[in-house]
Order: sequence, then C-alpha cells, then structure tokens
Amino acid sequence: MKRTSITVRLLTGSLLIGISPVRAALSDSNFADTALITDNTNLNQMTGIGWAPDGSNRLFAIRKTGQVMIIQNGALVPTPFATLSPIYLNSECGLVGFTFDPGFATNGFIYFFVTVSASEQQIIRYTAVGNTGTNKVTIISGLPTVGANHDGGGIGIGADGKLYWAVGDLGNRTGVDLNLTSLAAKVGRSNRDGTLPQDNPFNDGAGPNNDFIWARGVRNPFTMTFQPGSGKLWVNVVGDNYEQVFVVPKGSHAGYDDYENNQPAGFLTPVIKYVTGTPSPLTISGSGASRISNVVTFTTTTAHRFRMGDKITVSGVVDGSFNGQFFVASAPAAPTATTFTVAQAGPNTTSGGGTAVTLTQGRSISGGTFWDSTAAPASYRGNFFYGDYVSGRMMRATLGPADEVTGVDYFSTNNHLANYIDTAIGPDGAIYYASVGNGQIRRASFITPVQNLIVTPTLMQTDEGARTAFSVRLAVAPLANVTVTAARTSGDADLNVVAGANLTFTTTNWASPQTVMLEAIQDADATNDQAAFTMASTGLTSQTVNLAVVDDDRPVLIPSVTTLQIAEGSSGQFGVSLSGPPTVNLTVTVSRSSGDGDLSVTAGAMLVFTPENFATAQLVSVAAAEDPDSTVDSAVFSILATGLSTQTVTVTASDNDSLAPAFTSTPDLQAVVNAAYSYQAIASGPPAPTFSLTASPPGMQIESASGVVTWTPSAIGNFPVTILASNGTAPNATQSFTLAVTADQPPVAIQTKPVPGEIVFGTNAEWFGDGVDDVGCTKATFFINGVLVSTDTNSGGHYHIGGGHLLWNTTLLANGSHTLRMTVTDTAGQTGSVEMEVIIANGVTPLEGWRQAKFTPAELMDISLSGNEADFESDGFTNLMEYALGTDPKMSVAPEFLPALFYETFNNQQYLALRYRRPQNGRPGLNYIVQVGPNLGTWNSGPGFTTESSIIPNADGTEIVTVRSNTPATSQPTSYIRLQVPPP
Repeated sequence: MKRTSITVRLLTGSLLIGISPVRAALSDSNFADTALITDNTNLNQMTGIGWAPDGSNRLFAIRKTGQVMIIQNGALVPTPFATLSPIYLNSECGLVGFTFDPGFATNGFIYFFVTVSASEQQIIRYTAVGNTGTNKVTIISGLPTVGANHDGGGIGIGADGKLYWAVGDLGNRTGVDLNLTSLAAKVGRSNRDGTLPQDNPFNDGAGPNNDFIWARGVRNPFTMTFQPGSGKLWVNVVGDNYEQVFVVPKGSHAGYDDYENNQPAGFLTPVIKYVTGTPSPLTISGSGASRISNVVTFTTTTAHRFRMGDKITVSGVVDGSFNGQFFVASAPAAPTATTFTVAQAGPNTTSGGGTAVTLTQGRSISGGTFWDSTAAPASYRGNFFYGDYVSGRMMRATLGPADEVTGVDYFSTNNHLANYIDTAIGPDGAIYYASVGNGQIRRASFITPVQNLIVTPTLMQTDEGARTAFSVRLAVAPLANVTVTAARTSGDADLNVVAGANLTFTTTNWASPQTVMLEAIQDADATNDQAAFTMASTGLTSQTVNLAVVDDDRPVLIPSVTTLQIAEGSSGQFGVSLSGPPTVNLTVTVSRSSGDGDLSVTAGAMLVFTPENFATAQLVSVAAAEDPDSTVDSAVFSILATGLSTQTVTVTASDNDSLAPAFTSTPDLQAVVNAAYSYQAIASGPPAPTFSLTASPPGMQIESASGVVTWTPSAIGNFPVTILASNGTAPNATQSFTLAVTADQPPVAIQTKPVPGEIVFGTNAEWFGDGVDDVGCTKATFFINGVLVSTDTNSGGHYHIGGGHLLWNTTLLANGSHTLRMTVTDTAGQTGSVEMEVIIANGVTPLEGWRQAKFTPAELMDISLSGNEADFESDGFTNLMEYALGTDPKMSVAPEFLPALFYETFNNQQYLALRYRRPQNGRPGLNYIVQVGPNLGTWNSGPGFTTESSIIPNADGTEIVTVRSNTPATSQPTSYIRLQVPPP
C-alpha cells in the first residue's frame, strides 16, 4: 500500500451533544464536522474502525501495533479489548483489518487480520465478553507476506455468510497474472470456521490451485466492504498509477500486474478510479465537442481512460458554452476509446479545442463505506464514501438504480483529516472517519430543523438463531415525550423484535440512540429468511428496516474451550453444544485421538442432542492419571458427529511430582552500552522455581517469580552473570554466562524501492527503505547526486522521501543516470548509507531512457552494443528487444511500454522475463525467437532456455506474450534477453 500508516471526553449522555460544529471543511454546508476524540497516545497508528452491531454504542478501533481499543459514548475505555501477539510490525505489517460477525450480538465473534511474522499473516477470532476479548482462535493461517508492504488487510463477511479477505502482491508482484497457487494478489473466501467452501471458483481438490481463491489480480486491497442490500463486494485497491474500486464477483480477474484502469475484455474493470497523484489535462481534438439533444460527445486526441461518474472539468473549448464541470455519462471501449459523453443542455452545435481533466483525489485510496441511515438526506443514502490517505480528502460516489456510479465528487476538502485511514456509519446515523497518524476520529452529521425518525442501519443481516440490533433516535428535540414502536410488518414469522418494541424519547434523551434488538429463530427449512420492520410514531414518517437471515440448517459443533489445563491426578470438564438444532436427534462422540494415554474421557463420551436441547452445553469430563514420570502430559480429544466438521480440545496435565529445576532457556550474550538489556530465565519444575542473582554487574536486577533479568550497561566489557533457580527440590540449578557489552554499532540502511538500475519517472515515484540498528534509528536523509533533498524523522525505522509514499517528483531531474543515497541515523548519531544508481526517464520510453543512461552517444550509434527496439542487423534478423541486462535496469511492465523487461516470480525465485505484443497465435510463417545469454556476445535460444509463461488475448486481435528465462536471476545475475524475428 502506498499509505505511509482518547483522553478527551466530548460527549455527555449522547453521541450528539456538546461538540461545536465546523462546517467549512465539508463540501455540503448542511453537514457539521466535529472531532469525536483525539488521543495520539492510545489511538495513534489506527488502521481501522467499526461500530459493534449490538446496540452498545461501542466504536472499536484497531492499531497497527496490535491493540484493539474501544470508544464508548465518546470516551476511551482505558484497557484494550485485546492485544494481538505475536505481531510483526515492519513496514506496512501489523494489525491491519477486522470485521464483526453478523451474529455478534449473540456470539460475540470478531475477526482480525494480522501479520504474525515476516512470512505469515493470519485471521484470528476473539469472543467479546463485555469489553474484553477472550478465547483467541486462529481461523486462517499461512496467508502470505514477505514482511514488507502490500499485505492487503481487507476482511468482511458476505451475504452468503462466508468470510472474505484480501492479500496484496507483497510489494514484489507475488501471485499476479495467471498464478492460482498463491493467495497473494487475491481475494480469498472461506467458511467462518476457516474450512473450505466447496463452491469456490478455483477449487480443484488435490490440484495445484489454492482452493480458497475467490478472485485475483489485485495489487494492494487494503479495505473492502459489502454493499447493504445487494451484498456486492466492493474492494478498494491501492495502485501504481491508478487507485481503483472494484465490485468483485466470483472468479473475476482485475488484471494486475498487466493492467490498471485499462483492462481489456474478459477482465474486471473498476467502477471508480482516480489518477495516483495529479491528473494531466487531455487535449480535445479540433472538432471534438459535439452537442446533440442535450448530450455532448467529447473526443480527445489520446485515450482518456475516464469511467462513468468521473467528474470532468472542460475548459478552453473555442465555443465557451461547452466549458464547465460534468459527470461522465458514458465512456465506452476503454482503454483505447477517445470519446466520452456528458449531459449538457444547449443547442445542437460542434466545436473543439481545449482540455478535459479529471478530479484530483489523492495518491492512496483508504477505507470506504455505504451511508445506510435515515439521518442523511435521501440523496445521500446508499452513497459510497471513501477517503485518500495522502490527500486527507473524503469522496462521495452517487449510484444509479443498477448500482452504477453516476458521480464522484469531494465530500471533504484537501487534507481535511491528515492520513485518513477508515470510515464507518455510527448508531446515530453520522459518518465517522479516522486518521492513522494522530489518533483522531471525526464525525460528520446532517443538520436539519425537521423532526424525523433516525434509524441506523436500515439494511441488516444476521444468522439463523442469532440476534442483531439497530438504533433509533430523533432528529431534533421534541416539545413533549415521543413514543416510537417497532414491529414486523411483513416477511417470515421466525424474525421478531425481542427488545425495544416501545421506545420513549424525551426533551433530554432525544438525541441518544436507543436499541431495537431483532432475533432470527431457528427453523426447520433450509431457506434464507427475510422480514421488514416498521418504526412508527404519531405524526412522523414511518421508517422501514429490512433484515436478511443466512440459513444454515447444518449445525456446527461448539466446544466451550479449545484448550483445557488440569493437574495430574485430577480431572476437568468442557462443554459441547450445537450452533443450531439438528433435524433429528444427533449423537456426538468424544474420544482421545492423539497424545498421552494417561489422559482419558471419564464421562460424556457419548452425547445426544435434540432439536430442543441443542443450545445447552453438555459436559465432558477428562481425567489425568497419576504416573511415575515428571513430565507434562498432553492429548487431543476429538468431537465427532456424522456430517459435521470435527472439533478438537487439547488437554494438558501439569505434573505434581517434585522435580529439581533445570534451565531450559538460553541467554542472549550480547548487549549494547546505554541500551536496555532483557532476558527471561526459564527453568523446569514442578513446583515452579524462583530466581535470584548470585553474580551480576552493578545495577542488574531479576524478578524472582518470572525470571526476567533487566539491566542497562554503562560501560563496554565482559560481565559474568550467574542465575540461581530453586524450588525446594535439590539440587538447585545455576546458569552462568558472560555478557559481552559492545559499543553502539552504526545502523544499516536498507533501500526497498527503487532497486539498483530501476527506471523511474513521474511526479509521484517511490523512494523508501528501512534503518536497522542495535538500539534504534531516529531519521533518514535522502541525497541525489550528493545533494540533500529530504529528511524523514521518526523512531519507527521505516523512511520515505518526503515522509510518505509517492512523494518523489523525478521531473525535477534530467533524464539519465543518477546516484541515490539514503543515510539512516541511530540514537547515538551514527550513520549508515546505501547508494545506488537509477535511471530517470521522463517523457521517453523506459527503454530509450535506459539506453540514454547506459551508453555514451557514440555507443548509442553502435547497435551492436546498444541494441534497437526494431532494427535490421547484418544477420537479417529484426530485434524487437535486445541487450536488456538482467539486474540493470528493472523496467516498467505497463502495457503501453511494451516490449518491456521485468522479473517474474516462479517457484519463489526471480526470472528475467520479456513481455511483448504480437498478432494472436503469431504471424503465419513467422517464428519468434527468444534468446538469453550471460553477456552481449553469447546467445542461447530454444525452449531449453526460455519458457512462454503467459498469453493474454486482446480485443484488437493481438495478444500479450510473456517469456521468461529458465535460469534464475540469482544464479545468472548478468543474464541478457532478446526477441528476434527472421526477415519476412
């Protein structure tokens, strides 16, 4: 992703009262903008927000660093709901997404998307008990990452009740194109317990595909949301050159890394897009403005890539009546089309000249949501709102009757909320949005003098057997008490109001949302239920809430715990219940399936559940027999029933035999002067030992119960340490070691992008990296050709030119080779640098830019050295791409720059690849010869040296072909590749 990443009580008894509104920041003066909360200590580095769907008025906020915080009635709950661990925090890794279960009001389930190591991401479920997260369960493990960027993080539950998530291309184009083996660059789908839905589109059983793939071709899908009512999946994808929003159906392909907003037929096209950065005006042709019957057709001299709903500013047309701002009504045949239409009243006429330019939105799309509340005017309901991390703007997309985008415009002004990250609709019907940078959450609410019933949301989803809640308040203060009733007025009788059927609003509580709880009763059929509920009050317009229920008549076995600890010679219990009623009496068996034979089921080995008692937990007793050893016993117990997924409970039994302590931990023998040192000594028992220091340097301390050693050395040297562990059983254990304290070492600079030799161009290029140090880094400085151009100051160790993604303007530099240096500084003022050459190629093709930088003018004249994109040499062959060095340069893969050179990932290795365009199925009688070699004078050809890795057909009768070397770039770092065709 190109994104870089509450002590104040503002509300009293309401989400609405006590805030001074600010209207200037919003494009519509009928809305008030206020700060809900700001806490840069406890809420900085937020990566997502969401309101609990249980009527509790709790706003959950997740932080990249792993804390899940709760803001309730405008005040921060000081203790985190949960702190996820382990967690990996480099670059864009960390806790990056979450979603509530549709049955949250009943089961308390919340799902979190988190990076747990440099090589793995997981989806983890917690159960909410009050404001505390309990019963941590890993639902999906093994999601890909390389511990850097483009990890994705979008997560949600669809109208089908399935769990969806999205992972990016890991910053190195993993999983792109036709790759169906990796979940990188994909949208994934599973059952909510992590098992595989058999109807996933690429499910091939024992075949090579990753069966969890739902859709593919997404670069960095950081956020997603399901459209209320339609259930369509909207995915926000952070891009290279375009930010894109896709409506993602089953089996679709968004085209990355071949396409961005220029997808041909057969690929998924974005419903919303905007240029990453500032869009360039496009020239309207000399007669390219034609108005007929109040519809204007504009024709640009180059492909415009506009989409329906784009806001366009037209200026400079000779006939000034054509100038103005419009929303695109149609833009056919992208990406080659040069025409688009807009609605504009006026006489039939023709003119031309001038320019057309799209709305500038920002550089990195962030979280989006649909406004589903009667608090907003009718023209705003169902609109899609999203923000941009870099610009801080929020955009509003209006939709037509078929959910087509009819207009995209600003909802808030430039940099309204610095480092915007996510948005959500609150129980009061207002829209809330959060900043990753300063711990701030703001609120935009519609101001009206007219009384109305404010109902939020109006389109709901839950599970059969579960409850869910919506909120009701009044728009303005009443003159007297107002009674509001809630009742089902149509639909399935299994859906009912169970709380809040009668609500009373007074002159003091009118603005506080009150809860109406709905319940979907288990039934015997296998169809989804629906019902409409009407909120009514005398003299006011009634409002309707529609509830859709996902039916699942195959119950799920639910153990009360997944792990159980008991002591040797004793017993323990766990419960088993069903998520729903069985159609007939169901027998469940519980038995030890693996582990120590000293553990066994002593009661509850066979349980019978009926349609009446399914929800009542039945107890299983497990005992641990005494044994002569002194080890901890463990066993797995399986819970089985015909036709249901097996569940397991792991039981461990602590040993009650006394055992002399023995150290099982290994100390870190290195420390740095003036830097905190810590080591936790661990020793076996039982009983658990206590710890003490018998030899140590001055100032070193140890906690007797935990064994944690802490010390801050003040001098360089070797220091002996001895730790004593004792538990009353002889002999005591000692651990002696020498701690070597060294001087603070200089940091190491690691530049991630650009890579050596990369061709870079444009006003929004990337330049970032990391500082690695034994204590910590404080800043990075960026130099071009020895001249300081930027400083990024922070203690996180991750640095960008300009302080954020896509802030490098390369147009200020001359085309050709330039030397980049990134220097990082540690806490002691020491520095480390990384230096490399890159090629600036603004206004020329990347290939020509590389040639200009790589060769002298004289060498450029000698095609035996410099090559030519299409030349006839003495051997009679035409070279379509020649002498392209494997590690220098790295070239763009955008189709408009074809032919192009890049690295293709295959079997976790990088291979030099060449992508070019040719007539479909080649040209009759013409052979395309791909040659690779270790130098300019040695060429090998044939299938033994190259592989045709992909062919993508185009609507224009051509196809894009990718061929790659069969030799990994790591083992042949100076490989060359060229494409030749024989003379006609």
